[in-house]
Amino acid sequence: MLRLFCVLGLLLPAASARAQQEGACPPPPPSQESLRPDDLHRDVRDRGLLWRVEKGGRTSWLYGTVHVNRVEWVVPGPGVQEALSRSDVLALELDPGDPDLARLLEQPGDAAREARVVEGLQPRIAQLARRACLPPERLATMRPLFQLMMLGFVEGRRGGFHPEFSVDLVLHGLAKRTGKAIAPLETAAGQMAALVPQTEADERVLMQRGLEDLESGESRATLDRMLQAWARGDAAALASYPQWCGCLDTEAEQRFFRRVNDERNAGLAERIDKLHAKGQRVFAAVGALHMTGPQSLPVLLRARGYQVQAVPLLTR
Repeated sequence: MLRLFCVLGLLLPAASARAQQEGACPPPPPSQESLRPDDLHRDVRDRGLLWRVEKGGRTSWLYGTVHVNRVEWVVPGPGVQEALSRSDVLALELDPGDPDLARLLEQPGDAAREARVVEGLQPRIAQLARRACLPPERLATMRPLFQLMMLGFVEGRRGGFHPEFSVDLVLHGLAKRTGKAIAPLETAAGQMAALVPQTEADERVLMQRGLEDLESGESRATLDRMLQAWARGDAAALASYPQWCGCLDTEAEQRFFRRVNDERNAGLAERIDKLHAKGQRVFAAVGALHMTGPQSLPVLLRARGYQVQAVPLLTR
């Protein structure tokens, strides 16, 4: 499942989990009423990866995020909050307030292709839906890979990880409350297009592999390992993700990872550069896997003439 995780978090409806009746069901998302200040402030520290990027006498920031969160991780640490406060604009992959997000998520794709992609897999999908306490008929209205994504997010709740509290959404809320400008680095349509594999054959492989991960429990274990690495600011562990995730074993998976991660980085770097060139101090918050590899955002910004320096964060 984690092969899809880095870009869909903001697109899933918060109401995906039903009211839970059975003990075997994943826990529901915490309600606003259940969030207590003591819980939110019990373990406030810096998490993730932060860089200072300088050019033209101005400083901007690049922050690697994750698209889910634990309740006790919700409040950003002092280093992250200070960098955000010193910026003029918060730049996110997408604007969570974009009305096109929900519309595009529900937009049907190529029905004939999708039927072939899931042919013979429906019983396994339905069984996983029952385990997640999701109505199979609800999942069936979504595109195949989105069905996997929904199942993965609901399974992540068993470990206490919720997309409703994603780092991106928390930063968006802080910016809105302080009147800070918010700028999307991509369009909803562009990101959605990247999420559709180029070939039907690749999509079929991704479905089969994703179902195997969910059925075996490997998906949840890999997700937990990645998020714990992010929380402690372990850049080396995140950089070696392709070696340990077990999600890039086939050529189809490798092509899809390049499509949703590496190949988007040039556009993200260009948009950050344009915002900075306008005289704005930018706090760019982008999924942490975009900060890894030879085409990472720090590498691309250096190539555009920025001085890029990692900011040590007190993650313990």
